[in-house]
Order: sequence, then structure tokens, then C-alpha cells
Amino acid sequence: MSTLKPQYLQLQPSATDEKRWVAEITGDDPTFILSREFQPEIEPGVWAMYDGWYQIHGQTPGITPFQKEYVRVLDGKMTRRLDFRFVKEHVPQIKAAEPERKERLKHQIISVFNEIKAEVPHELVDEAIMQQQEDLDMVETSQELLGGLKVLLKQKDRIIKRYKEAVENYRDEW
Repeated sequence: MSTLKPQYLQLQPSATDEKRWVAEITGDDPTFILSREFQPEIEPGVWAMYDGWYQIHGQTPGITPFQKEYVRVLDGKMTRRLDFRFVKEHVPQIKAAEPERKERLKHQIISVFNEIKAEVPHELVDEAIMQQQEDLDMVETSQELLGGLKVLLKQKDRIIKRYKEAVENYRDEW
């Protein structure tokens, strides 16, 4: 399984409701039957798609629109228009993939950490980020890791700015 190599999906808002989103199916839910974890945009209008089961809403130029459509990505290839019952039958397999989801999310978070370190190359930044990477091993669920990834993506520019200021202040003190 090539879970750490994403394909990228560009989505524009749906013509019907002006919304776009990608949600990974992660198991069952007492209210909605299937639990969904809404994925963050990697950049505006772009989602990283890894091997897994998803529900997608929006449109991509050149292909038929996704209307809250269930899909499966396997070995980087997407199978569209899956029947709800078919997805529901695979919930045990989907739930069993939790360890792979956790590893993939850790990999995604570490990739963002590496981008930050590249923007602010300094040993104090390296040490701070290394500690945060070690803390990832204490996170128990993919939902918690996804929450961390969302915050990290949203705050990345602010974090870089704060680290740059801290490094400048550190140099000024010497």
C-alpha cells in the first residue's frame, strides 16, 4: 500500500451549493452510519489524497462533478461512484486501517515541520521541532493527529514568523 504518496485533487465549489470538501471515511458512526473526518486543504482548493475511502463534494475541471460521492483510492488510483452499502460493508477493513492512517498523518505533520525548519534553519528551531515530533508518538488517535495537522497548516506562516523573530532576538542578545 502506497499510503505515504499522495495524489492531489483540485476542487472548485459545487455548482449546486458552492461548497467543496474531502472527508475520509474512518469507521462507523451511530448517527450518520459512517464516520467522516474532513481533510484540510493543503493549499487553497487542493487536497492530498492517500490510499483510503473518501466522500468528496465539489468539481474538478474536465471530469463530472463529485456530489457527496463515495470513492476509494488504492495504489494511487481512484474508483468513483461507490454505493453507500458497498462502503458500509467495508467498515471493518476501514477501521482496521487506523494504524496506517496514524502513520500517514504523522508523516504529513513531519513534512510541514520540515518545511518550517527549511524556512528557519537554526538549531534552536530544530530542537523545538524535534521535541514536537517526539510528542507525536504519544497521540492515540488519527482524529487527534488530524486536528494537529489542521492547526499546523493554518498556523504555519505565523509559526515561521515567530521562529524567525525568536532567532533574530537570540542573535541580537549575543
